[in-house]
Amino acid sequence: MRSFLKPSRCIMSKNNKSESDQASKKSESSNKAFTIIIILCFLGVMPILIWASLPDSSSHTSVSSSSPMVKSAAAAAGLQICTQENYPVNVPGGQSAILYQLSPDCSALTSANTVNVLVVGFISTDAMNAAIATARNTYQNWKTLNTEVYTSEYTVLIVQGSPGNEDVQKIGASFEGDGAVQVI
Repeated sequence: MRSFLKPSRCIMSKNNKSESDQASKKSESSNKAFTIIIILCFLGVMPILIWASLPDSSSHTSVSSSSPMVKSAAAAAGLQICTQENYPVNVPGGQSAILYQLSPDCSALTSANTVNVLVVGFISTDAMNAAIATARNTYQNWKTLNTEVYTSEYTVLIVQGSPGNEDVQKIGASFEGDGAVQVI
């Protein structure tokens, strides 16, 4: 009997060994599969995370409708935004523009109580500065026309009202309070 038991132990140990080998192989293959899934998820999510964390690819900010600076300036001057419309940009480096008409009473717009604010976005500081220089040379009397010009980042804000309309200066003071710089 002893001889009979010994081989059977041998057989059992071989079976146990092969079963444990199979279990460890299954465990290894499931670990590999799990690792591959994690790597694929990481590779799939990583580009999205990188894309989301990068700043805008453009170096400028586009002019958007209802500019927060124009809204706050109108409110500070006691004016309402009566109209806002896209304006054609015919200046090299100009990206987009919006023309606002501000007045204390939108139902009674007159040239005496209306202030126009033109907001022009540029693709770079160089393009913006070149446009300002060209405008200065072209319109040398712009100061006498109750017009003020401000810059904020890549944006030019042109404020114009009828002679004697003090709202132009109120809007300008609000722009300066929001960080804009007056072009002199």
